[in-house]
Amino acid sequence: METEKTAYTDRRDLLKLTVLAGLAGMVPIRASAQGQDILQPPARPLPTVDTRFPAKMAPGVFLVPDKRIPLVPNIGIIVGTESVLVIDCGLGLESAENVLRLARELAPGRRIILTVTHAHPEHGFGAQVFGNDARIYYNSAQRDYLQRSGQTLLDGFRAAILPEGQKHLLDGIKLTPPHETYDTAETVIDLGGREVRFRTWGTAHSPGDQILFLPQERILFAGDLLEERMFPIVPFFPPMIGAGDIDVAKWETALNDLMRLQPRLIVPGHGNLGGAELPEAVLGYFQTVRGMPAEAGPQTAKLPSLLRARYATWENPEFISPALRYFQQRA
Repeated sequence: METEKTAYTDRRDLLKLTVLAGLAGMVPIRASAQGQDILQPPARPLPTVDTRFPAKMAPGVFLVPDKRIPLVPNIGIIVGTESVLVIDCGLGLESAENVLRLARELAPGRRIILTVTHAHPEHGFGAQVFGNDARIYYNSAQRDYLQRSGQTLLDGFRAAILPEGQKHLLDGIKLTPPHETYDTAETVIDLGGREVRFRTWGTAHSPGDQILFLPQERILFAGDLLEERMFPIVPFFPPMIGAGDIDVAKWETALNDLMRLQPRLIVPGHGNLGGAELPEAVLGYFQTVRGMPAEAGPQTAKLPSLLRARYATWENPEFISPALRYFQQRA
């Protein structure tokens, strides 16, 4: 019982750290009517990774939180006695440079390995910064997807995803392939006294999604297979992302498989840390979306608003319609 209590306390403290790190991006604004300071988010924050407030999740295991800023991922840095593993580097050169600098500070003199949870721009379109000083490593399906669709993703993000005033973040980006890949469903690397397991299912949220699992600490980095209190990113935006680049059935298989790992902590691609409730929520959402057309009957036009009301505390409702479209085309 003491072990369980300690684990619960550690997790609660980590959640506090994540929230506090997120608040670091808030600014006090004086309310004119009451004369009181209140916290409000800055207007249209840049999707640049802020590495000033890394949270220590376990000895040698660090989280750079996304602070719930759109297009900023949660980033992990795992330190071994010989190597340091960086999990995702963000969108754009400045983000990647910030992450590389922090990795060097946390693990001076160690070999640097960069892995990318998946090939969408906000997670790895700054990888060129690591090209000379690090070994870039992930699965061959993700590499092939980057080669096949990377330029389309880059152009699409610049034209349709990034707002005016932020498009410059993709200036100078060069699609950077990995130095080495693995071809199996699972592989393991040893950072020196610390084992990290890689697992992929092929195409799920995107071709080559992978999770990273620390078996000793039971910490799992899920990439965009999971979000916390956000509508799952069903990236169904033809022609930028085609129907063959997502498979929700495999996505659900992946979520069930990662729950079997019984992680103590899950780091989602975006949002706060959590546990089994995160994959359970996404699986429940997919099941709900599947059944909504039958439930709504002829009122299918109201489905987005019905789902928005059902998940009233979730962010990023722009992903409701793509999810509905995905399931409707497979009905």
